[in-house]
Amino acid sequence: KGNAMKASVKEIQDSGKSIVLDDGSKWSISSFDAFNTRMWMRFDNIEINFNKLSRGNQTVDARRV
Repeated sequence: KGNAMKASVKEIQDSGKSIVLDDGSKWSISSFDAFNTRMWMRFDNIEINFNKLSRGNQTVDARRV
């Protein structure tokens, strides 16, 4: 995880299918993973590693849009 970037959740949109981070980046979440991300909260700490977003030990597939 040496090159992972850190950010926090600013906003969860579309029942977890879209996440805006505090750095202004917007991420599209796979429908399969939106079940998990819809439970994420504002200010949760997130690690960004290529096309993966992680919160604690939970990692989801994401695509920057």
